[in-house]
Amino acid sequence: MHTNSVSIVFDIQKKNFYSLTSLIATIDEDVNLRNLDQIITEDLSSNDIKSLLKKYARIIVAYSFRTSQLEKIYTKMKTFYSALSTDEIHRVTFIAGGSHPTGDPLTTLKFGFDFSFIGEAEYSLPFFLKNFLEKDDIYKTPGIAFLKNETSISSTSRPPPINLDDYLFLSKKRKLYPPLEITRGCAFGCTFCQVPMLFKHRIRHRSAEIIINMVKWMVTKQLNDIRFITPNSFGYLSKSTKSVNQEGIMYLLEGLRSIKGVRSIFYGTFPGEVRPETVSEELITKIKPLIANRRISIGLQSGSNKVLREIRRGHTVEEAVSAIDILLSSGFTPIVDIIIGLPGATEDDEEQTIHVIDNLIQKQAIIRAHVFMPLPGTALESSIYHPISPKIRKKLGRLNSTGKIEGNWNQQELYAKRAWEMMQDMRSVSPLTRGDSL
Repeated sequence: MHTNSVSIVFDIQKKNFYSLTSLIATIDEDVNLRNLDQIITEDLSSNDIKSLLKKYARIIVAYSFRTSQLEKIYTKMKTFYSALSTDEIHRVTFIAGGSHPTGDPLTTLKFGFDFSFIGEAEYSLPFFLKNFLEKDDIYKTPGIAFLKNETSISSTSRPPPINLDDYLFLSKKRKLYPPLEITRGCAFGCTFCQVPMLFKHRIRHRSAEIIINMVKWMVTKQLNDIRFITPNSFGYLSKSTKSVNQEGIMYLLEGLRSIKGVRSIFYGTFPGEVRPETVSEELITKIKPLIANRRISIGLQSGSNKVLREIRRGHTVEEAVSAIDILLSSGFTPIVDIIIGLPGATEDDEEQTIHVIDNLIQKQAIIRAHVFMPLPGTALESSIYHPISPKIRKKLGRLNSTGKIEGNWNQQELYAKRAWEMMQDMRSVSPLTRGDSL
């Protein structure tokens, strides 16, 4: 048996790399968890678990996942429950967090997870792990849900919102380096988006000093290209939803640019797009000499003002097009996010969107097309999934052939359809239990 009798296993994949890295870094820094081994894997298998159980008395298997990953996660969990022996499965505790477990803990728990973490886990996960190691009451952990019976859950109150400056955003020890999270949360209430649900509309910014000091360390490890995670790059350090703190943005970018060894700064690119109402010629002119990218991601979502009002987007088509024109005239290529199939969008609304897309492409903007997926915890979670109409599909295909549309919307449509079907099916499916093991 291993010296440390307990380990936590993180199954890292491309779609959960950002969220898991901050948790891994948090555990590494926690003095109360020095006796907990962290195992980082990719595509964890039943045989991997069996091997680990030869070294450890107990293991905790941790996942973070999105709604689009439901089928893959459920298939994996069924495999674990069927392949592990009764003794083995009882020595494994399955936990999950992320956007889907926060919005839909019941389905998550039915998948066979013992606990679903709700909201931010930087505070609650170390709390849980400390109690687990000390054989204390893990049900005291804030921000967790667990099955009460086959059809309902119990949950504890959410943990307090964290101060981003108190937590690392990358793992020095394990060499896990995601883009730098500079802002968390969004005060807008777009009905399709999970971000306000995840963070309860609370906006927090990581201070420029913390970011600059971390980048000074990064360049010593040849991490010379700097990218960011934020719901709205031009909202950094702003005090209200539509205001722009130009001074704060410039302080950050100029501070980073002054660091010897920084090669390129990418700002306003995925995963840190900008909102249209924050774009101004003055700001773009100021930041242009400081950043390397000449593409900026901007959210429009629909070419219909009626749809934009219904999804509570907070801007009009005209305001978004004006912002896109500013980017174009300033020498940037706008990458414009559009969602096809939003609830309430009629064929006429979709035709308006296609018309706007055509006009933007003629201006040399690039479209990033997405397909609507009802996401748990959002205002549109109860929406019925509808496939894209053949007429709109044909027009998207035509536009796609020009090379001016990015995004694998065909694959997204398959994910959306399957995820929606699974969420409907899981309402009547019994949870996976340890009685299902060998």
